[in-house]
Amino acid sequence: MSIGTKRVVHISFVVKDIDTVMENWAKLLGIDKPRIWNIPGPDVAPVLTDGKPQRYYNCRSSVIELENLVLEVCSPGPEDSPWKTFLEKHGEGMMHLAFLTPDEGAAEQAIKDIGGNPEHYHIGYYPEQSYAFYDTWDALKTELNIKVNRDNSEKMEEIRGMIRGE
Repeated sequence: MSIGTKRVVHISFVVKDIDTVMENWAKLLGIDKPRIWNIPGPDVAPVLTDGKPQRYYNCRSSVIELENLVLEVCSPGPEDSPWKTFLEKHGEGMMHLAFLTPDEGAAEQAIKDIGGNPEHYHIGYYPEQSYAFYDTWDALKTELNIKVNRDNSEKMEEIRGMIRGE
């Protein structure tokens, strides 16, 4: 069984100093320095980490759209987050490859088949797409981000309700 695609959507890096890294990418590629923003909160993209709703106030992110894929760069804040955990465990560098797959179950089985953890530890929801982080470090020396197109309206409201204490 496979994850159902061979197309990488983006490559994500975790760094300590996102400002300097993005300046360097801009110089290397001959482009303007990309915008850097804080990772959106639950009003835009509610998330669960280890099954619990989370807010990441100080994680900063930026992207560069290349002709063939997207580079994503994240810099964690001081609070616990998937990006901070990765930085502490593995240091700066490539965190994950992201794939948009047609079948989440098949992707999870493929991850299990190679010795990765088939259960995501972090999942985020946008209205029409979700993304989930899987620990595949031992098998692939990187993690995977599996994206799935689907209507997440109900799940998003459920997580927002959990955050509000409903």
